[in-house]
Amino acid sequence: MMIQPHTTPGRRALRALRNLMLGGALALLSAQAAQAEWRRAETANFLVYGEGSEGDLRRHAERLERFDALLLRQLGVAPVQGARKLPVYLVYTQSDLRQVNPNLGEGVGGFYSASETDVYSVLNRRGGDDILFHEYAHHFMFQNFPGGYPGWLTEGFAEFFMTASVDNPTKVTVGYFNPGRLRTLNDVDWIPVEQLLTSRPQTFENRRQRSAFYAQSWLLTHYMFMDAERRRGLDGYLAAVAKGTPPVEALQTHLGHTPDSLEKALKAYLDGTMNYAELRMDEMKPAMTFQTLPDSADRMLLDSLNIRYPKADADAQALLQKVRTDAARFPGDRLALVTLGRAEMNWGDAAAGEAALTQALAVAPDDPEALQLLARARTKAGDDAPDTRAQKYVEAQGYLARALQADPTDYRIYLALARIRRIADNYPNDNDLQTWRLAVAYAPQVMSARAQAADALLRVGQREEAAVMLAPVANNPHGGEHVERARTLLDQIRAPASD
Repeated sequence: MMIQPHTTPGRRALRALRNLMLGGALALLSAQAAQAEWRRAETANFLVYGEGSEGDLRRHAERLERFDALLLRQLGVAPVQGARKLPVYLVYTQSDLRQVNPNLGEGVGGFYSASETDVYSVLNRRGGDDILFHEYAHHFMFQNFPGGYPGWLTEGFAEFFMTASVDNPTKVTVGYFNPGRLRTLNDVDWIPVEQLLTSRPQTFENRRQRSAFYAQSWLLTHYMFMDAERRRGLDGYLAAVAKGTPPVEALQTHLGHTPDSLEKALKAYLDGTMNYAELRMDEMKPAMTFQTLPDSADRMLLDSLNIRYPKADADAQALLQKVRTDAARFPGDRLALVTLGRAEMNWGDAAAGEAALTQALAVAPDDPEALQLLARARTKAGDDAPDTRAQKYVEAQGYLARALQADPTDYRIYLALARIRRIADNYPNDNDLQTWRLAVAYAPQVMSARAQAADALLRVGQREEAAVMLAPVANNPHGGEHVERARTLLDQIRAPASD
């Protein structure tokens, strides 16, 4: 990434950013927060859901498209053709956020989720775009540059770009301060550089240390990105570390620093004049279509996300009863029927769930979600009764084939198809491997999909491709159950062959 810097004193940049944030906050607070129709705006890269006017939704969707264009330009990549569009849900309150994810911590303004269940983001629009831009930067990085990056760069990349200002249709800025991170750098003891280079955020149980990790990651990324020579050195550093060179050794070889000298350079950089980039861009008028969602969305859209995740029995039963009550208010409504079907299959009457999903297909015969859920029901029926498994799996494959025809970009369909094939004597054949590859191609951010694809590749001896699949898993800064196994497998793949 090459950035043309615009020089300004650090304090001046900080004041400018605060003014931008204040102006955005005032504009957001002036938006109408009353109950309104839910709408969906569809652009080249996003499906943006929100209450309020079409114009309000358009402004948010345009900002997202400008941010995506900024990332493409600065990183020198072309748009991914045929990629799955990212759903983004805009809400007004903390209560709305908790309706989607009741386990959110206090003060969280939004979140991004990338799992086998779905890949999407939810944002409290009163909190500004920083959180959404941070998480979309992660999404973009894994979409376009899947690799084994150290945790500091993965988080620093997102921190660096999240303060971008894209409100002006012809001028964008990137590289400003995040005031919170700046305060952390001034007020909290720094993590030793050796630890920063090798750690992930979850390494630190202490909240102040975790904050220091994010702040130092931002500063180190800023230091690298805003200077062409350091940027070239960073490329060499990353390539060396990816091949197994110890980070401190790679730091000396490619960037000319010891840990002590790098820390001194970062503190001098922080105390001095810092740059930001100001870029002129052609005015964007992204193509956009709008859809007004049915009345059921007001009561059921956020719950349709919430029901996808495991819950304690009491919470699950309370949510099931709410979904049943709400669905009864909207007979024959696709969203209500699919939401009810999923809730019943998860925690209630499975037969009632299948009946609701079958009715949903009568309303919308090509609905991918209903088709996938019915395929899941057939697969489970086969697993519960092995004597009928072959037939039930064939029925599941029929539903999945219809779903794939309706939406060939939905990675979850490929995951389901690949898993059904696991019991076959000739698994994995070439078609199975291609199915796994497509699942990863449409959702490279989903670490468990990568891990399972790598397992299939290793079964047939395709070790190099398996290593490519595993590298982002092993270096996932957010941790997860697949990280340690991925690291073990990578060590085995890279180990010299014994005589």
